[in-house]
Amino acid sequence: MSYYVLEYRYADLGARARVRPDHLAYARSLQEAGTVVLAGPVGDGSGAMMVLKVASEEEARRVMENDPYTAAGVGVDHVLRPWNVVVPTQSD
Repeated sequence: MSYYVLEYRYADLGARARVRPDHLAYARSLQEAGTVVLAGPVGDGSGAMMVLKVASEEEARRVMENDPYTAAGVGVDHVLRPWNVVVPTQSD
């Protein structure tokens, strides 16, 4: 398994409020599956980050593309980066 960091900015705050329940349900289902390690908005509220644990970059891209925020145009300017974890979580 590999780690990826997904970053994006919010483009439409009104749509964010409407789509947030679907986005959170999606993120929680991925967390339960072990795909989302951490997720949440950045401190200034301009966007968000997710740490993903996936088998491939293609899987990470599918996570991004299937997010309700992406489909609704809430999350834009996605940046997906592989992350070489040196100090893992205690569960790894």
